[in-house]
Amino acid sequence: MPDGWTPYAIIAGVAVVLVALTIVLARLAWRRQVRRYLVGLLGRREAIGAALKTVDGTIGALVEGSVDGLLAFAEEGSEERRVLAEVAARMTMEAAELADLALPKTLWSLADALGAAATSLSEQVGRVGGATGEAVLDALADLDLDASRASFAEADGLIASASTTYDLTDPAVYGGGLYI
Repeated sequence: MPDGWTPYAIIAGVAVVLVALTIVLARLAWRRQVRRYLVGLLGRREAIGAALKTVDGTIGALVEGSVDGLLAFAEEGSEERRVLAEVAARMTMEAAELADLALPKTLWSLADALGAAATSLSEQVGRVGGATGEAVLDALADLDLDASRASFAEADGLIASASTTYDLTDPAVYGGGLYI
C-alpha cells in the first residue's frame, strides 16, 4: 500500500510532464505561425522586387531608345508613364498594407525595411508617372532609386536571417513568381 505522500508525488510528476509538454507544443505552434507570417512577407518582397525590375526595365528601355522615344514618354498617353504610375500606386498600397500588418515582434524590422523600400519606390516613381509636360523629363532625370535598393537589400538580409532562425529552407520557392 502506498505511503501518504506517494499519490501526491505522482500527481505532481504528471503535472510537471503536462506543463512541459504544453510549453513545447506552444513553442512549436508559435514557430509555425511566425514561419507563416514570414512566407507572407516573402510574397510582398517579391512584389517589391518585381516593381524594381519593372522600373529598371522601363528606364533601361528609355536610356537605350532614341530622343523621339523620350519625347513620346513625355506625352500624356505614354504607355511607359502609365506603367510607372501603376507601379507607384501599387507600391503605395503595399507600403500601407505593410504598415498595418499585425506581425510578431521578430518580423517588425523586416516589415519596416520592406515598407521603406515600397514607400521610397512609390515616391520616386510617382513623381515621374504623375508629372506632365517637361516636368516628366526633369523628374526622370532626378529619379534616385538608391534608397529603395538599400532598404530592399536590408530586407533581403533580414529574410536570410529569419529564414535560418525559423527553418525556412528555400525562401525563393515560397514567393517566387507570385506577382509578376
